[in-house]
Amino acid sequence: MITVITCRGIGEPPPSPMLENVTKLLDPERFRVVPLWWRAQYGPVPDPQGVSFDEALRDGRDELLFKIRRSRNPVILVGYSAGAALAGNVAAEIGMGEHPDIDLRGVGLISDPLRDPMNVVNDEAAGFGIAGARHIPKGRFPVWQLADPADVITCCPLDSPLRTFADQSAAFSLADPQAWGSDMIDRLRKKRWQPTIRDWRNIPQVWWAYTQAISDAKGYLTDDHVSYHIRNYPGRNRTYTEWLADRINQIEE
Repeated sequence: MITVITCRGIGEPPPSPMLENVTKLLDPERFRVVPLWWRAQYGPVPDPQGVSFDEALRDGRDELLFKIRRSRNPVILVGYSAGAALAGNVAAEIGMGEHPDIDLRGVGLISDPLRDPMNVVNDEAAGFGIAGARHIPKGRFPVWQLADPADVITCCPLDSPLRTFADQSAAFSLADPQAWGSDMIDRLRKKRWQPTIRDWRNIPQVWWAYTQAISDAKGYLTDDHVSYHIRNYPGRNRTYTEWLADRINQIEE
């Protein structure tokens, strides 16, 4: 038996409706699905008094490691959106050998906001995560990164102005505005900003970057971020979630 731990996205009711499109296709005789009950908050979303994204990830990391160690089975991690950031962060630690006691058999990340260009599944998935790039070492376990080219959360252009918004909002919380202010000051002092437009004198580049950012934001607000269960994986007649379920079902105990 293998335990599949699912990490839901921001605002999703537990367990994740998106990830259920994966787990419902797994062999119940081989896989035990366990949702992680982490806070999955991004400041005031979905709770006006919610914690910041950074704090939610820190707390979620501890909860996920506890959940993994509590399972007596080998583990597969599956995450969507913010949950993919969480699962990917922990998988990166395991991949670097920080938790040698954990038997991780694979990690599936749908719309990872920290997707590294080195962890590309399909060639069409240009760009990388809107919040930056976190590398997951290869070789110890398979890494399945699912990235719809139209989804700016995981396929954000290098010079997109949306990266600045992601940097500015990661520590924001109405419940603790002082922590947000401290983070902003620290970012200014240490220059912890993702590079966006490099040459403001290049008018065509600036125009293109902002035009693309507007288009990407509109796509996020409509359906580009939430269609992995209905859009096909590039070059296949299977949806993204079906494709991931197929990969997991092939893992041996």
